[in-house]
Amino acid sequence: MNGIEVERVVAARPAGPRARRPAWALAVVVIAVLGMAAALVVGIRGLLGNPVRSTAADGTALLVGSFEPLACAGCGAQGYIQDGARSVFVRLPAGCPEPAREARVEVHARPAPDLGKHAFLAVACPAG
Repeated sequence: MNGIEVERVVAARPAGPRARRPAWALAVVVIAVLGMAAALVVGIRGLLGNPVRSTAADGTALLVGSFEPLACAGCGAQGYIQDGARSVFVRLPAGCPEPAREARVEVHARPAPDLGKHAFLAVACPAG
């Protein structure tokens, strides 16, 4: 530029102490890692849950989980028992009171393939 040189001045930053993390940062990281581990365990438990706990030699199964009623005119008490991500259909015997929604129940039942896959007929009223 017309023979004039422009000199650039670059200011150097002073070399100071390195920035330090606060003392509580490590505790926050540890709590976050433990929270993620707990969420992973709960999530896997939810995916792997199964309402059919055991099957006896006589063919009856113990169903354990939360009850979700299914309304049907003239069908009697029936609904789903859910544990984790899995559920099974169950029809209760005549005269059994219908459990409340999301109530934890235990039911002894026999498989009922005529009602569908993963369907059971209860042999007694639910406990719980």
